Amino acid sequence: MKKLVFLAVIAVMVLANALPAMAQYNDIYRKGAKLYSSDDVLLTAEQISAMMNSVEGLSYETWVKNTKGFKAGKGLLIASGSLTGVGIVTLGIGAVGMMIEGLAVGIGTVFFAPLASLSGEELEVAMDSKFRGVAIAGLAMTGTGIAGLITGTTVYCVYKKRLNNMVDSCNSASHLNVSLGMQQHGVGLAVNF
Repeated sequence: MKKLVFLAVIAVMVLANALPAMAQYNDIYRKGAKLYSSDDVLLTAEQISAMMNSVEGLSYETWVKNTKGFKAGKGLLIASGSLTGVGIVTLGIGAVGMMIEGLAVGIGTVFFAPLASLSGEELEVAMDSKFRGVAIAGLAMTGTGIAGLITGTTVYCVYKKRLNNMVDSCNSASHLNVSLGMQQHGVGLAVNF
C-alpha cells in the first residue's frame, strides 16, 4: 500500500510539473502576425520558437517567413486600395473636365455658327481637351491599383491560411488531458496526450 501511495504522489508531482508547461501553449491564437496565449499574453520570439520547434514539421523560420508574406500582402492591399481610390477620383475629375469642355465648345458653336455664316467666314471648331491627360492618368492609376488589389488579396489570403494552419497544428499537438475518477477499466487517474 505504501508503494501505491508513493507512486500516486510521484505521478501527481510529475503531472503538476508537466501541466503548467503544456498549458503555457495550449489554445494559442493569432491576431495579425502576433501570437497570444489563451490568457491574452503576447508570446515572445523565444516562446514561439520553442513551441514551433517542438511540433513536427514546423519551424520558427517558417513562421517568420509566413508572417513577412502576410504583412507584405496586407501592405500591398492598403497601397493598392489607396492608388485605386486616387485613380478613381482623378479619372472622375478628368471625365468631368472633358465633359465641361465639350459642353463649352458645343454651346460656343451654337452661338457663333450663325454669326460666322452671316459674316462669310469659315468656323473652325477644334476640341483640344486639357483634361484628357488627367483622365488617362486616372485610368492608368485605377488599372494599376486594381491589379495590385488582386495580387495583394492573393498574397494576403495564402499567407493568412498558412499562419492559421501553423496555429492549428500547434494547438492540436500539445493537448494533455488528466482525469481522476471512473475510467474505462475502473477507477483511477488517466493521462491522455
